[in-house]
Amino acid sequence: MSEIENQMLQLHNRMFMSPQDFSYRWGIGYEALAEICCVSKSTTYHWLGGKASRRRTGEAYQRILAVADFLMTNAEQVHPLLERWHQRK
Repeated sequence: MSEIENQMLQLHNRMFMSPQDFSYRWGIGYEALAEICCVSKSTTYHWLGGKASRRRTGEAYQRILAVADFLMTNAEQVHPLLERWHQRK
C-alpha cells in the first residue's frame, strides 16, 4: 500500500458524523437517513428521537455518514470519478 493510500485509510478511521449533525446539515429526515445507512426507519427514529427514546449510533454508521457528507459536499468533483468507476465495471 502506498503512503497516500495509508494516509487516506487513517483519515477514514478518524471520520465520524452524528445522525443529528448530518440530518441538520442536509435537511433530511428518518427515511433518507435510513436509506443512506441501510437500516430501518425505526432505527433512525431512535437515533434522532428525544432523550427518552434515543439510542447510541454505532461508529460504523457515524463513518458512513461522514463519508456521505464528504461525497455530498464534494459532489461536483466526485461525480465524474464515480462515472468513470462505474464504466470500468
